[in-house]
Amino acid sequence: MLAGNCDKTTNLARAALEPLDYQIVTARAMSMALFLAHKNLPELIVSPFEMLDGDGMTFLTELRQDEELQSIPFVFCLNEMPEAQFELAAIKEGAAKVVSNNLTVSEFKNLVEPLIHERLVKKGKRQEFTPE
Repeated sequence: MLAGNCDKTTNLARAALEPLDYQIVTARAMSMALFLAHKNLPELIVSPFEMLDGDGMTFLTELRQDEELQSIPFVFCLNEMPEAQFELAAIKEGAAKVVSNNLTVSEFKNLVEPLIHERLVKKGKRQEFTPE
């Protein structure tokens, strides 16, 4: 899922993920991104800080408070690398990565592919139930 209101971030993520045949869902507004995250349960969420009716940090906080969504890897993809204080706060809140949207497509793909793979592996494991 690509959330937020930054075309450069959206274009980078699309260029990295579309050739891998991932379905990409986009939402510019935080409220729509939350709705679509619930509906689609994506393998990855990429977001800049800028969103139409909120911001990336509030969006991340909302995701982490939701039991269904909290395990989805979240990547902040920003115009510039933030100050260390913001990066630490984002990671403390649950962001898997904080990166610049100035990365090459290949660099971005190499950063997010392991996150997607890990999510798919964890998601594939089901709790064993004994029939009664």
